[in-house]
Amino acid sequence: MKLILIHGRAQAAFEPVDLKQKWIKTLKLGLDKSNLSLPISEDDIIFPYYGKLLDQLVTEYDSPVENIIQRGVEGENKDAKFFQDFLLEVAENANISDQEIAVENDAPVIERGIMNWEWVHSIMKAIDKKTSWSEYTLKKFTYDVFLYLTVDAIKEKINKEVISTLDNEPCVVLGHSLGSVVSYNILRDKDDLNVRKFITVGSPLGISAIKKYLKAPIKMPECVANGWYNAYDEGDVVALKALDKKYFNINPSIVNNNNVKNQTDNQHGIEGYLNDKDIALEIYKALTEK
Repeated sequence: MKLILIHGRAQAAFEPVDLKQKWIKTLKLGLDKSNLSLPISEDDIIFPYYGKLLDQLVTEYDSPVENIIQRGVEGENKDAKFFQDFLLEVAENANISDQEIAVENDAPVIERGIMNWEWVHSIMKAIDKKTSWSEYTLKKFTYDVFLYLTVDAIKEKINKEVISTLDNEPCVVLGHSLGSVVSYNILRDKDDLNVRKFITVGSPLGISAIKKYLKAPIKMPECVANGWYNAYDEGDVVALKALDKKYFNINPSIVNNNNVKNQTDNQHGIEGYLNDKDIALEIYKALTEK
């Protein structure tokens, strides 16, 4: 049995070997809480690394958020609306009102639904004030997710990098953050894989702005044999929506765990998920299930 660990964005500063070891070390901490040890060899843990590739592709795209949104206003580009819709859902997750957003805007009148940079910027500022997500980090997160979802060349290159590390041996796939979106896209169309369990943590797949860019119909990947387990911290504002019948309606239903207490600064970091006792136990059971 293999364990496939698919990371999210903002990993370009790390070397893949070091990052893999960090994930494994953190998972072992989670297993320790149940007096368990890693049930497979570390050589059977696959860590598809696309951190530097994503950073390079985003840099080459070279179009700031402000310009994308302005083009959307001028040309009615539906893709540009992603920023507003995504950030409004994150603000809703953080219980931020339209009034609180409007306070952050210098214009005398600002209405929800007017797509312009000032309004989008105001949403980020309001989220920055009320959560542990900085305006800069949230902007970068939204931008990277947007480019992966909307620029086919970027999506294809990232997916290809991950797929190149996979084979048809039995495996458990775990995706974190953007990695959960990448892994879902791949598993959905790779029927030849032998995935015993699909696990997502800190996943933004329940956000409507993201679902709009997923291939229809949204479904349980046919290569997944024993179900999908999704875990999140209710303070993780980009992953707060459960992947249930309301937000991610598939059959069979996804098992959701919202009892995670992620100790990282923005309650989204992988360390706060992999060292969770229940998540580590779920990974262990998936790897040892006959």
